[in-house]
Amino acid sequence: MYLRKLIISLCILMAIIVLQSGIGFWAHQNSEFHTERNRIANQMLTEFISLRADKQRLKVWLAEYLITEKANTGFRDTLFSRMQQQLTTLDQLAIRDQLFSNSEADLQHIMQQVKVISLLQTNLQNLKQVLITREIDLYQDASERWQILISLFDTFQDTDLAELLQQAITQQKKRANATENDALQAVQNVKQVMLLISIAGIMLAVLLGFHLSKALRRPLQQLLDGTKQLQQGNFSHRINEQGPTEFAELARQFNLMSSYIYTITEQEKKSQQATEQRVQTRTAELQQALAQLHQAEFRQKQLLTDISHELRTPATSIQGEAEISLRGKDKDSQEYKEAFSRILASSQQLNRRIDDLLFLARGEERLLQVSLKAISLSQFASLVCSLIQQQLNSRFQLAISPLPALPDEQWLLLDAEKFTTVLGIITENAQHYAKQSNQLQLTLRPTDNDITIQLSDQGIGLKPEDGQQLFDRHYRSEAARKARPDGLGIGLSIAKAIMQAHDGTIKLVANTPQGTIVVLSLPLFNGTIDENTDR
Repeated sequence: MYLRKLIISLCILMAIIVLQSGIGFWAHQNSEFHTERNRIANQMLTEFISLRADKQRLKVWLAEYLITEKANTGFRDTLFSRMQQQLTTLDQLAIRDQLFSNSEADLQHIMQQVKVISLLQTNLQNLKQVLITREIDLYQDASERWQILISLFDTFQDTDLAELLQQAITQQKKRANATENDALQAVQNVKQVMLLISIAGIMLAVLLGFHLSKALRRPLQQLLDGTKQLQQGNFSHRINEQGPTEFAELARQFNLMSSYIYTITEQEKKSQQATEQRVQTRTAELQQALAQLHQAEFRQKQLLTDISHELRTPATSIQGEAEISLRGKDKDSQEYKEAFSRILASSQQLNRRIDDLLFLARGEERLLQVSLKAISLSQFASLVCSLIQQQLNSRFQLAISPLPALPDEQWLLLDAEKFTTVLGIITENAQHYAKQSNQLQLTLRPTDNDITIQLSDQGIGLKPEDGQQLFDRHYRSEAARKARPDGLGIGLSIAKAIMQAHDGTIKLVANTPQGTIVVLSLPLFNGTIDENTDR
């Protein structure tokens, strides 16, 4: 419906444009018609005036000729030629003027002018005949000749040619003024008509535009409101589907789009809610599993702690009884002492396994909680030598490299208890994996920034592929498993954690030609020991 209105409006506007073009063409033709009439009238007037002037010039020439008989005949011939050309032009203009006549009065005027032109042409021929052939010379009396010539100039067929020519000029002037007024009036009429048509076209265009905009404004406003609602997230908004067919279809398509978006949005919300619900459910399950895992870990640690305490008590009793028995004075037999020595060694090994279990039960966080205290470098060197010596059994011999001069102003921070554990781990490993040789080498090398402790053995050695994996918990090399099947593989990881808590390092290098070197490194400080440096 709206499209039909738009097409009709465009057709009306096109009709107005065509009408204006037709009127403009008609106005142009009408203006050209009257302008041409005025031009012909003015040109005829000019030719009549020129003819009268040349005729007067010819009369003057004739008077001079009669008086002197020596006048220039060339000038006479020129005048005749010009007058003949003027009459010919007037005759052609009269014919053209007949084509542009638009009334009976115009035709009568033109016919009157044609008669005048015809008389003038006949008179010119007679006058030319008389003057050129010198018929005037037949008259001897000068007065008679003058009267004859004057009659030829001014009178023809009982008509006063001078008066006739003057009337023709006067009539032509009137006609020129009339045609000029007609041309001006035609132009004015054209202007008025074009103005009226333009005003009518503008008013009609305004009315059509107002009508179309009024029909277009309401559907567009509804569509704009609908888009704003969609922008604000109100996908359930619908617009009215009434009105012209085009806008009703547009509203229907908009409502379908809104419905589709609303459906998709609702599905997305439901999917998001379902996903969030599954995430919450899975999170709760994971939290429950994590809580169960923590409980299991706690129970495992508790179990290890209980087992460790249960094992420590009889082991301590065995070790105490064995030590008491070995100190007895009346039991000097060699077999008796060897038996109790084995009991003592077994109980010590049992105690070490129990310590490992306690470390596992407490976790590595307990290893990182160190209580560092300042200790001089000389005291530290003595402590290291004595601790390693105490932890060696009677089968091994410890060779200590000569200590360099240890300055008193150098000291370090140490948790003696935790560091003792580290020395015990590396000493025990050296004894277990160096059964082919009973020689151990201890070397201390202080520098300006740190001190290095090296414990060398001649045992199973170290393969390059083992590398840092030996410090991973429960990792044991193939050679270590063969030499000591009962190991747990946690000693080096514990030692590494303790050394890192001291800001130190531990590493293993191959001992050429056979064996392993354990290298411990701790930072040194210079200056006087201050009690406030403990931490």
